[in-house]
Amino acid sequence: GIGGTCAACESLGCFLQMKIPPESAAKHIQWGEYNTSEKMVAKYKEDPEKYIKETCRLDPPVTSATASLKEHTFVTMAGKEFSLPAGLLNQYVLSMANRDPSVFTEPEVFKPDREHLNKALTWNGAFGACDEGSYPRICPGRYLAMDIIRAIINHAVGHTSELGVHQVETSV
Repeated sequence: GIGGTCAACESLGCFLQMKIPPESAAKHIQWGEYNTSEKMVAKYKEDPEKYIKETCRLDPPVTSATASLKEHTFVTMAGKEFSLPAGLLNQYVLSMANRDPSVFTEPEVFKPDREHLNKALTWNGAFGACDEGSYPRICPGRYLAMDIIRAIINHAVGHTSELGVHQVETSV
């Protein structure tokens, strides 16, 4: 919903200023080579979509989601086996999946050009992956959210060329 889009705009605004949003897991976010606001803004302008996806991978606007089990399942947690019935609601944590070192090299470092960026589960599925439709709960508004985020951040940083808007200097 719009709450996730607003949270993403807040995260991008913070990242562009080299700030970590107060509700984020600060100890799990490192700037890497983008260690100044100028570098952050330049990287955003270079490829807004990758910048947005990487920001949201590190600081997901929606951190978890729920689903129901399709069939009776046995799981082992803390050395104890549990029997879970079909239909039981369970929660999965997107923010942790987006830091999986087997998928993302240096998962805590901000790298908009990283390999496998489309495997981030930020929108309840791998947005942009060739099989994104196979995720049962992928966000139906993911493209609209990206457009809104891009429009707001473009306005904030004066990046209007992507929108087909040209700034005109006037003298008074």
